[in-house]
Amino acid sequence: MQFFKRYEIYILLILLVAFSGILRFYKLDWGEGLYSHPDEYHIVSAVNQLSYPSQMHPHFFSYGTVTIYLIYFTQELLKSASSVLSSQFIVPSSFLIGRFYSALFSTLTILLIYKISRVLMNKRFSYLAAFFVVLTPGLIQQAHFATPESALIFFLFLSLFFMMKFIRYNIILYLVSTSIALGFSLGVKISSIVFLFPLTVAILLKSYSRNSSRLKSTFRSILKFIGLILISLIVAVVTFALVAQYVFLDYQAFKSNLDYEGGLAIGKISVFYTRQFIDTAPVLFQFEKIFPYALGPSLFIFGVLGFIHLVIKAIKILYHSSVSPHTSSREVSNETMKQFNNKTIYVLLIVAFLSLFIPSAFLFAKWTRFIAPTFPFFSIFAAYFLYELTNKMKVFTYLATAIIILFTMLWAMAFFSVYTNPDIRITASKWLESHVKPDSNFLVEGGNTVDLPLHGNFQRTSIDFYALEENSSIREKVVDALYSSDYFLVQSRRIFYNHQRLRNLYPKTARFYDALFNGQLGFEQIEEFHSYPKLSLFGFNIEFPDEGAEETWSVFDHPVIRTFEKKKQLNREEYARFLEI
Repeated sequence: MQFFKRYEIYILLILLVAFSGILRFYKLDWGEGLYSHPDEYHIVSAVNQLSYPSQMHPHFFSYGTVTIYLIYFTQELLKSASSVLSSQFIVPSSFLIGRFYSALFSTLTILLIYKISRVLMNKRFSYLAAFFVVLTPGLIQQAHFATPESALIFFLFLSLFFMMKFIRYNIILYLVSTSIALGFSLGVKISSIVFLFPLTVAILLKSYSRNSSRLKSTFRSILKFIGLILISLIVAVVTFALVAQYVFLDYQAFKSNLDYEGGLAIGKISVFYTRQFIDTAPVLFQFEKIFPYALGPSLFIFGVLGFIHLVIKAIKILYHSSVSPHTSSREVSNETMKQFNNKTIYVLLIVAFLSLFIPSAFLFAKWTRFIAPTFPFFSIFAAYFLYELTNKMKVFTYLATAIIILFTMLWAMAFFSVYTNPDIRITASKWLESHVKPDSNFLVEGGNTVDLPLHGNFQRTSIDFYALEENSSIREKVVDALYSSDYFLVQSRRIFYNHQRLRNLYPKTARFYDALFNGQLGFEQIEEFHSYPKLSLFGFNIEFPDEGAEETWSVFDHPVIRTFEKKKQLNREEYARFLEI
């Protein structure tokens, strides 16, 4: 016990990191190399273009080059090690290295959450906040993709951590560290530019003197603010330029890509994979389609309560605060100054969360990965709410803490089953290979990253059903394919779900899927393959269907695949009537 008390912080943090590593590093090769996430394919393609030192332009600006270069140089280092070891060491693919770094950054974020939480609450509840992050399904999912979201979250929270250090200790080195971390986050994903807002607020809080009414003091505060802002911007821009040099060397290509991605995000540019966001309400969409799944209902609810409580408390303490950060040590105790700094940190935490939440929530494109950097905040807010509750209702707090821990663990276990089971696409493909006779014809929906069946002696026709509405030649191809196909594979919810919801905009497509599902096309569903989050307890299996969540939540790693077999042959004219040709 003496040993544990002495090294408690290290032991518990090591346990949290180890548990996080298990959930994030487990089965990084799930999918057996399939590019389930389209961005994984694009990132690997960018890495494969590089050749040091002659060709280091990735020709890919949708994401920054930090993760791309990290994957590339790691692979080159491993190749060198392999040659030294006489080829006894098998060099992992860039795809697998990318997933490794996603898991690594996601795991390291646990330590940052603990350190940030310690500013708000005691050690016990700071451990709890970190534990919630360990269990967050949305972060576990991002850690299993070779995409930059995990790295982005790490650098954003590293920047936030140094901001808090700067506010508390007023040491310029912390401000420089903040800017360096922000520069790296910009090099991971340019959208992190929104974090300049909390940085500005942090500098403002340290520059502004509330009690100073004299012109000289006000002028001094303004000069300090401008000076610190310039230092921050210069360091952040220089760091960004070093880690993402082709943003400047090939600015026109970067600007063109930025315009395109920005157009997609705000809905100015219409593409097939953003149709799920048509006629959706900002904030309500995230509250209904993302947070309950990515966080779990209990963590989401308590996180919201914690945020509301923190906002109310921040307003109260700022309203009653009369201490200035420029008040001399003779006039105010160190303890009072510490309290003032803590109050400003409350404000900073709220601003940091809102700077990430508001832009993502109000974009037209509301993908889960856009809002993912906010996920750790809910863990901090939930733990803080429970911490504050202990001062008023200790017994109820223990009960509430037990409930949120239990249900968050159960939801995390259920979601983790997606990775403990085989990739559902591989399961479906193997079933088709063993149950369908050779030379059968399959009609499959295009637009998915993987087309089934993966193997076997089959004929496969892939058609872009997204263009069914406006393209008559596509409709003619569908008619021919329906006539000649033995099976129709609906590989995910992406097409039918969105078009049946928006039948006023896509009446032909909606009517086509109505006819497919009710059997009018002569096809009958014979098998459905899914890998819903599942709990297996005491011999009972409880599934949690989540196909109704934001589509990328499920379609990238556990889509529902429906197999239809032709039971009745129609002629071409009958098929054409369903498509109004």
